[in-house]
Amino acid sequence: MGMTLEMQMLIGLVIGITVLILLVLKTKIHAFLALIIAASITGLIGGMEPLKVVSSITTGFGNTLASIGIVVGLGVMMGRILEVTGAAEKLAYSLIRLVGKKKEEWAMAIAGYIVSIPIFVDSAFVILNPLVKSLSRKTGKSVVTLGIALAIGLAATHHAVPPTPGSLGVAGIFGVDIGQMIFWGLIFAIPIIIVGVLYAQWIGKRIYQVPEEDGEGFVRKESSEMVYNDFLAA
Repeated sequence: MGMTLEMQMLIGLVIGITVLILLVLKTKIHAFLALIIAASITGLIGGMEPLKVVSSITTGFGNTLASIGIVVGLGVMMGRILEVTGAAEKLAYSLIRLVGKKKEEWAMAIAGYIVSIPIFVDSAFVILNPLVKSLSRKTGKSVVTLGIALAIGLAATHHAVPPTPGSLGVAGIFGVDIGQMIFWGLIFAIPIIIVGVLYAQWIGKRIYQVPEEDGEGFVRKESSEMVYNDFLAA
């Protein structure tokens, strides 16, 4: 009977996660509602009584919010301030000057590594995406290389370093010290970024595209030297 119940819960979990992914990616349902629906499906298929499902969701949500709610709120405020003041773009430009020419992908990855801690990853990508296109046109590097490098930097710390809600949620659920979560998250994100930038350099050579001057599309060329020569000629 125990094995049957465990298998039923496992099936419920798999179906719940599948439904969550489909709702987030294929519909316009808000992520919060998608989480509630997926959690309910998981509990019901897993054999829990309906009232018990509701109780578990509300209790779990309340406990998690109690442990991380204030930090999440302050983190969102900080991220919004950096977003509207243009501090994120300023940081990216400063890192480009610091890291040096021909290393723009590393600068974008480092910028993402820092910016995505207080700013949500999707907002940060939208903010810095125009810089990626501009750098691609000016340096001749594939926009794929620069875009992936930025995305890797953003995703690495967004998923591992508080005060982003996901990592804070994990810390709250498992009772992890937030200070240690920040420290080890920063450490573990470094090798992820290194591997990600190396991959970005590799894939950028195989999918070599640069933005058109009007910014409406992309032009595929044979080599970065051709783009650089076009830039010098202009």
